[in-house]
Amino acid sequence: MYRVEYAKGVTKDLKPLPKKVRARALDVVENILATDPYQGKPLTGTYKGLYRFRVGDYRIVYSIESDKLVIFVLRIRHRTDAYRGIV
Repeated sequence: MYRVEYAKGVTKDLKPLPKKVRARALDVVENILATDPYQGKPLTGTYKGLYRFRVGDYRIVYSIESDKLVIFVLRIRHRTDAYRGIV
């Protein structure tokens, strides 16, 4: 089982989300990604090394540190601006 860590901005990302989406996204992170983080799709290009997981119209963008068994969640945002300003 992987340990989950969140970037500072993730709490700001969660506030405007509808309650159902927020609960579902956190459930996905804690239960699905923590057990098998490679279920997400790897990103390419500038974002190589990051992964994304789709939750409806929202995206969870994260990185995996497999040697430490840690998932670092960078963003949980709507798909239109999930990738802005990551790199």
